[in-house]
Amino acid sequence: ANAASGVAVAEECKARFQELRTARAHRFVVFKVDDSQQQVVVDKVGAREAGFEDLTGSLPADDCRYAVYDHDFTVGDATATGEGEAPRSKIFFVSWSPATADVRSKMVYASSCEGFKKELDGVQIDLQATDPSELTLDVLKDHVA
Repeated sequence: ANAASGVAVAEECKARFQELRTARAHRFVVFKVDDSQQQVVVDKVGAREAGFEDLTGSLPADDCRYAVYDHDFTVGDATATGEGEAPRSKIFFVSWSPATADVRSKMVYASSCEGFKKELDGVQIDLQATDPSELTLDVLKDHVA
């Protein structure tokens, strides 16, 4: 269990994350603290062909969630010719805490966040969002530019 909040992490969370990270089996995974406030569980899994809009559409407007998103992008090729683009990907960890969420929920998610992230080895970029405007493709692009 997480020392700060007492919230444990279900094994399925780690398994789905590893599938996303190593096998690239999913585009995103959304996690939630279960109703008993005892552990983090998998809420939704986005298929590999899902888009960023599918992730943002999976986040409730009035409750907190964690999510990981595998963002594909290209960078200018760093070879001597300087031609073409090289594909890249980064795994984003999203801490979603909308202003309309219950205060208790926000507190549980905030106190469990660091411990949960430690269980997900391979997250590269951390994002916190309280409003849909803070969670857009442009925000992701700013972090990988």
